[in-house]
Amino acid sequence: MNEKKKSPFIIRLFKGILIFFCIILVSLFGWIGFSALDRMSPLDVIPSDYSVFVHTDSVWDAVSPIIDLKAADVLLADPLLSNYRAPFMEFRSSALRGNKYLRFAASRSVYAAFYAGKGTSSYIALIDMSFLSALTRLAPLVAPHLNINNLEYVKDYDFPYFKYAAEKNSAYYIAQKRNLVVASDSLSSLSRAISDDNAHAYKKEEKAVLLQKTNDPIRIIANGKRLAEQFTAGNDVTEALSSLLDETALSVVSFGITDADITVKAEFPFAISDTSVSPLAPLLIKNSKMPALLSQLGESVQYYTLLNAGQFTELKDALFPLLQKTSDIERTWQRANAWCKRLFSVSLDDIVFSWTGSECAVLGIEGNTDPVFVLQIRDARQRETIFDSIFSSFAIENNTNLIIGGVRLPRIDMPPLLRELLSSFGVDLPRPYYFVQGEYIYFSESPQNLSTVYNDLKDRKMLARNENWKTVSGNQSAEATVSVYYDLKRSIPFFIRNGTLLADVLKLYTVGRCDFRLKNSVLTCQLHAVASSVSDMRLVPGFPIAIEGATDFLLHAEAEKNPGAVFWLENGKKIRSLELASMKKTELGLTETASIVPAAEKCRDGGVLWAVGANGAVHLLNRTLENVGNFPILTGAAPSARPAAFGKTLLIPSRGSVIVVVKDDGTYDEVQFPDDGEILSAPSLSGDTAAVYEKSFAGSIYLMKNQKIINSSEPMEIDGIGFDSPALLETGGSLYTAFITQSGRFYLFKDAKLEEGFPIETNDVFYTNVVSCGTFFFALSEDAEVYRFALDGTFTTVKIPGASSARQGKIASVRSASGDAVYACADENVLYGFMQSLELVPGFPVAGRGVPVIADVNGDKKGECIVLSFDKNLYAWDIQ
Repeated sequence: MNEKKKSPFIIRLFKGILIFFCIILVSLFGWIGFSALDRMSPLDVIPSDYSVFVHTDSVWDAVSPIIDLKAADVLLADPLLSNYRAPFMEFRSSALRGNKYLRFAASRSVYAAFYAGKGTSSYIALIDMSFLSALTRLAPLVAPHLNINNLEYVKDYDFPYFKYAAEKNSAYYIAQKRNLVVASDSLSSLSRAISDDNAHAYKKEEKAVLLQKTNDPIRIIANGKRLAEQFTAGNDVTEALSSLLDETALSVVSFGITDADITVKAEFPFAISDTSVSPLAPLLIKNSKMPALLSQLGESVQYYTLLNAGQFTELKDALFPLLQKTSDIERTWQRANAWCKRLFSVSLDDIVFSWTGSECAVLGIEGNTDPVFVLQIRDARQRETIFDSIFSSFAIENNTNLIIGGVRLPRIDMPPLLRELLSSFGVDLPRPYYFVQGEYIYFSESPQNLSTVYNDLKDRKMLARNENWKTVSGNQSAEATVSVYYDLKRSIPFFIRNGTLLADVLKLYTVGRCDFRLKNSVLTCQLHAVASSVSDMRLVPGFPIAIEGATDFLLHAEAEKNPGAVFWLENGKKIRSLELASMKKTELGLTETASIVPAAEKCRDGGVLWAVGANGAVHLLNRTLENVGNFPILTGAAPSARPAAFGKTLLIPSRGSVIVVVKDDGTYDEVQFPDDGEILSAPSLSGDTAAVYEKSFAGSIYLMKNQKIINSSEPMEIDGIGFDSPALLETGGSLYTAFITQSGRFYLFKDAKLEEGFPIETNDVFYTNVVSCGTFFFALSEDAEVYRFALDGTFTTVKIPGASSARQGKIASVRSASGDAVYACADENVLYGFMQSLELVPGFPVAGRGVPVIADVNGDKKGECIVLSFDKNLYAWDIQ
């Protein structure tokens, strides 16, 4: 019997390892395949009583372009969404956005549903992980070993879930169910999603609409009636319109948005079984037609509102019952009707309805505030008859003597009763001019406007050729019941006046067209708007922030490359802070007047801001304005000027020519200066050296290092008095000290020795002192000249544009991640930024004054200018 020869051990070991890995791979692919096939529909976990349903086929493709939008800043500036601002801004500036693995993982379908009840709201969001659910299904195994701050895994509930406590009063709940990862801000909502059988509540047609694939980045399905109510509040007509919408029908909203433009399209089905249910119903069952007036609008039209809903008799029957709620329009009409019969022998009904068509419009003309009103003429002969009857009466004056721009413009002197009637519709035409052209009659208080309209029509200079109008009309149908073309610099349409979040977003886009059209009892709203220029969006969304009290216009920031918070003082006793990422505001009231200055370095226990009271109390505060360590402490000193921060210490000028040096551990020392004058300005700092100016008619500048005066026996002498502090500049291994007197004498010292050729005379007056930036010193004169002094004694000046005085002006050198610059303001509320070349910093001037902060407010990795203002506001300006 032959025995089978055994394979060598190495080969058998290799085969065993290979089989083992094959089993692992097969198991892995089997697990992935099972995870991909074992799936459920998103509607299985989304309760059907939602207000708004949102769907995207790729969360990355939908969200990534939106992250950098100004519109996102507008939304997150709303207090209701402020909790999301900080993580959003952090992600906006994060390197993760360029991670290809994160991009792949985030290219999943996402569904979200929002629920609104009486005084409450919640949402359910889920992501379909598909085959990647092979990882999320392992959550119960991995969860006990996770150690993440504020993240808790809860097992002893109806189902296991994660709880993330973001803040004291808010939490997010996350659970996994087969291929879906579900999240909510409400545990009860999450329970409904995970535990209930939700799919049976949806009709077949509703499922098809909700789960349909889309070419749009984001698809929104909503209850049309609830959605319309967001934009109709406060307007009786639009509220009555929304009341007729079908309560059960779904409205599909599609939109696209960039910083350049926004497009929105929404459909709202009406439920009108009987036209008697509302006076608006007869108008809403009509299909829209193309208004002929659209082709008759000249290129000088900057905005228009065009109505093509029906004959004027139909409009009266539809609108009067609604307008009667806020005005006694029926009684006014009856009085005017009786008055017309007595004076003209024709009724007001005949005057208005017998010759007019179905179109009317209000036009805004470039360069003039008076609008132009347009009415369609249905019966030209009847119009002439009516006008002849009116003008034959002694009560109406018809002046036909004016000819302007080649057109005769008669003028009507409206009687008070007709003016009262017109004012019910928001029309003020006491003595309008008019002219007739083709099938339309034009009225305006401005004859120049009418002449412009006439000549545009005569020369065929039409609005349809205007680039702005063409841009916003490209995808619009010509058929419309209402068409609104607007420029926010001239007019504000009703859907932007109501203060909703969407209205705030739309204000970013200054030129737009919004049409409303009806077809088969479905109202389609279509909007396309563009931002006409970069300057329209310079103010960072969320700003300005109202300031309650008076300020010194000195804004302070944390001593970091990109500060996360700013601080200011109000009424001398209240410190306020603003966290830039979250927009969270904090305040601290003090019992005495104080000065504040940011710590030059982050101190122990997170101290970032020093505050010194008038009686010598010293506070070291963290970002939330809480004292750290054993602060506050009492020094017993009487501060004589604003303090200055150096390293982790604070330098407090005090009476008796003393500098109190406070350390971040709460200990302090005193440095006595020669008692030749008083220290009335803050020390200036460069590296580990401080310059201290003792003010008198023969002033002295001392240099302090390591709490010792290094030029005590030979101070830098100043002949004459000056304001504020000297400036220091280190270059070429030497320390330069500069000072300018009130009379304009400029001193420059090198290593505490007066340079040859100095002082130099400027023949100007200065109420501020010099600041250093780069290799130059800068100063601001009383007559608003900015001086730049070189180390060789030469100087150059530039005038602050439009300014005549800077006696109350300010100048400051501000360091930032985007570069150092000098900021100056005269006596006006306008801040200018100057580069070392004395050229304006891009983006300036801006509204504000004092010392600004340049910091990244919105996570775009660019510095914005944050500044206080005369009008008691804190502004943040986009200067890039």
